[in-house]
Amino acid sequence: MDDLIQRIEDIMNDGRLFRNPELTIRDVAKELATNRLYVSRAINTMYGFSFTSYINRKRIDYAIALMKEHPLMSLENVANESGFLSEKSFFRKFREVKGDSPRAYMKKMQNGTISSNEQ
Repeated sequence: MDDLIQRIEDIMNDGRLFRNPELTIRDVAKELATNRLYVSRAINTMYGFSFTSYINRKRIDYAIALMKEHPLMSLENVANESGFLSEKSFFRKFREVKGDSPRAYMKKMQNGTISSNEQ
């Protein structure tokens, strides 16, 4: 199972598959030459949440990196570059994961009120 998780992480981070807004668990399984049940079980066991939640967290982490690196980039562009189909879904998922809207989070980053372990 550890090997499969490492392979999932590798293709997500190296290939940035999570940025594909149409990404499915079948796509990941195909890329890894395994089946979707194994991918789902590995993510669930390792992280304690679903494939969809895993992908959204990857996207949000990437969005935060973009906001840091390009503070003038519009949030619509951040959402699109991160793999979200719409700005609305980006805002909703961001709030679910981080507890703040992307704008509020960005302000906190700029003010230095978010510690590095919260990011």
